[in-house]
Amino acid sequence: MKKKLLPLLALVAVLLAGCGPRLNDHVTDYHIDLPAGFEEIEMEGVDACWANAGQTSKVNLKLTAKTGATDDAFQNITADVARDTFLSAWEESYGARPVLTDRYFTRDPVCGLPAYQYSYVLEWEGRQVTQILVSINADKTYAFSYNTNDKAVLKEFDASAKNIQLTIE
Repeated sequence: MKKKLLPLLALVAVLLAGCGPRLNDHVTDYHIDLPAGFEEIEMEGVDACWANAGQTSKVNLKLTAKTGATDDAFQNITADVARDTFLSAWEESYGARPVLTDRYFTRDPVCGLPAYQYSYVLEWEGRQVTQILVSINADKTYAFSYNTNDKAVLKEFDASAKNIQLTIE
């Protein structure tokens, strides 16, 4: 009985060790699944951008250096805070607020690192776009933004956002 129990306990210990907080958060690479036809393009203000042929759907990555207050601020993000911040910035830029309808907000970790996922539908001047934001608190803040008005692409974006892979040193 003991011979059978020891390997099982060792396996449980290994699995539980992977569930704890990461001691290292240095990301050396990342991978996201993109729908067929998406290619990397240049876009000002982001670190990476991929778009489909008609550029009706895009995925962006913005890396931001962390400051001493980043971890506390990151932990305090809620759907209400994210929505209010976005709406205020939009109003400052465009002079009016769009209609924003939440799809979901979660705090599911990504590769064991603190993260949040916020998705909403934005309506502005008769147009509608769905955005998924995945923000990950690592050695830097990794913010992936998926934008589309195509329902088929949205399904693939939802799956991609749930499967972001980070290589951590």
